[in-house]
Amino acid sequence: MNRRLLVVLALGLLLLAVDYAVAGGGYGGCGSCGGCASCCGEVQYVEKTIYVPEWVDEVRTVTVCEYRQEVRQVKETVYRCQPVVKEVQRSCIEMVPEQRVHKVQYAVCKPVVKEIEKTYTVCVPVWKEVEQQYTVMVPFQEKRQGVRRVCRMVEVEVPHTYCVDRGHWETQMVEVPCAPCRVRCCRRRCGGCYAGCDPCGGCCTPCTTTVCRQVWVPNIVQETVMVKCCKPEITEEPCEYFVTVCKPEVRVCKVRVCEYQQEPRTVKCCVTTYETQICEREVVCTVCVPKKKTWTEQVTCYQSVPEEVVRDVTVCVPQQVEKEIVCKVCRMVPKCVQVPVSNCCCRRRCCGC
Repeated sequence: MNRRLLVVLALGLLLLAVDYAVAGGGYGGCGSCGGCASCCGEVQYVEKTIYVPEWVDEVRTVTVCEYRQEVRQVKETVYRCQPVVKEVQRSCIEMVPEQRVHKVQYAVCKPVVKEIEKTYTVCVPVWKEVEQQYTVMVPFQEKRQGVRRVCRMVEVEVPHTYCVDRGHWETQMVEVPCAPCRVRCCRRRCGGCYAGCDPCGGCCTPCTTTVCRQVWVPNIVQETVMVKCCKPEITEEPCEYFVTVCKPEVRVCKVRVCEYQQEPRTVKCCVTTYETQICEREVVCTVCVPKKKTWTEQVTCYQSVPEEVVRDVTVCVPQQVEKEIVCKVCRMVPKCVQVPVSNCCCRRRCCGC
């Protein structure tokens, strides 16, 4: 893509040069002096060869990797399960119930009720009014003297130094070079005239010109100015403040107090006592007795038997093949064109226009 863009750009520049040559080129042209035919003669054409891009179909041979399917035989071992019948002797222990007679002795408690007198003590409450003292904290305010710190802002003058540019403008005469020549004849006047321009195709000699410029001349000066600013100032002042203080105060009040007095009392009650008596009886119980039981049964089990099996497997085998493909190729083809050429000196203002 970049190569194609460069070719198109070169072709465009060539066509622009041809149009420039046909139109007369340069600044001014030949229109004001009667045309090139009056001062330079007829226009001559020259044959030139240029290269033009051309896209061509080209057949190329490339190597491609292709895959073909191939059937191969693979041997593998397969394990198959085959049933086998075996006789297995099994045994277990069974619990068989059996009745047995036991003589059991047990103790029996028989209750015996008796009436007795019992003495107990009872607490009887007695209420009295008693004077009792208690302490109460009574608050009151107390005036005290103290000192507090007060912050005030005070204006203070502080010196501040800064830089100021006290420069001035000056008018200076400076010599600068003239613009360089770009065509056969100078496009600008050297020194105000065309004396340095060679009408036979030369160029003017290097020259300079004097211009007037305004130049700023700096002068950095440090100046000091007194600036007012606020600065905090802390002072101590006497002050009065109140403090709440609690003082103990003893007071008297009457309180009802309950006191207990012990008083003996007698009561008749029935008391039950137990007497132990041993008895004997026969008990029939069922007991499980273990017995061994044996039997034979047939069991089917499976065994893995190895077996070799041959099976077909399809495999993709790579192989390289040469193929012909058609691709687009850009080639530069020579082409002959007619280009006008003129020896006209209109650009050098030979006709005075």
